[in-house]
Amino acid sequence: MREIRHSEVKDFTDRDLQDVYAKVEDLDVVGIESFKDDFISHLASDPCIDGVALPWLETHDLVRLRMKEISIWAGINGHKKSTVLSQVLLWAAKEVRVGLASFEMPIHYTAKMMCKQAACSDTPPESYGHRFIDWAAKRFLWYRVLGGVEPIQCLGAIVAMAKRGAKIIAIDNLQFTGVTEDMVRERLFFNQLIGLAEALDIHIAIVHHVRKPERGGDEFVPSRFDVRGSSSLVDQAHLLFIVWHNKKRNRILRQQEMGLPLTEKDTEVLQQEEDLKLIVAKQRNAPFEGTIRLWECKGQSFKKHSKGKSLILEDV
Repeated sequence: MREIRHSEVKDFTDRDLQDVYAKVEDLDVVGIESFKDDFISHLASDPCIDGVALPWLETHDLVRLRMKEISIWAGINGHKKSTVLSQVLLWAAKEVRVGLASFEMPIHYTAKMMCKQAACSDTPPESYGHRFIDWAAKRFLWYRVLGGVEPIQCLGAIVAMAKRGAKIIAIDNLQFTGVTEDMVRERLFFNQLIGLAEALDIHIAIVHHVRKPERGGDEFVPSRFDVRGSSSLVDQAHLLFIVWHNKKRNRILRQQEMGLPLTEKDTEVLQQEEDLKLIVAKQRNAPFEGTIRLWECKGQSFKKHSKGKSLILEDV
């Protein structure tokens, strides 16, 4: 009975078929005793402290990367989605093993960025690089494939990394998995990701794009409704982060470094605005939704306060 394929059943109003499926699906109609252990474990959990925290102390009670969940990291092209996620993965590796499949950058590029972020330095010395190798050896796994892959390859890589101990696995980005041009295919692929996260007890982070802004260009701050593709992606994801880089402030900072005069409005932007907004646009299993303001510092890293200390990874 279990071999009946749901996709082959088109007339779901047929009473005879309903009777057949009643017998098939009876195996999945259960009482609480069948999942009591999971229930008790979940009852005692606190979503505000369960999971892996982000690097910034002030966010630890607000948002976490929990196991069995999917997060989407979305934003306009060039708005530092991969950079911010890299810092998050770096700090997550202090607690759990991390896997990364980056289809846009060679693996030594991603490792270099993490090394710079760990040191909070644009030019860490070679001696630090060797220390970083020793530190990362048992904490990171990389999927050594560049460019587009078939969906089954991506899913296989996730399973392979999970079997080798990775608890947080990042896919950068969804566009390279060959599913984004077909919404049905994209939705089915995302369903598989959700199933893997649940079955393997891992967190999967997916980098994704938003639609091209109709107005405002880089100054437009996207919302959950701007995420590219099927709306089911946002509907099914447990967490949605919107990453927005303040291009105007960045431009004014470059002018300041070059010794060019600034207007009163330019000075106001520097004093009042942040370099990056990390917007928690959806968090299914915890109450916080809102904006985390971040300021850029050396080594392609970010800190929580404009005048605060840079987050140097002391373990390395």
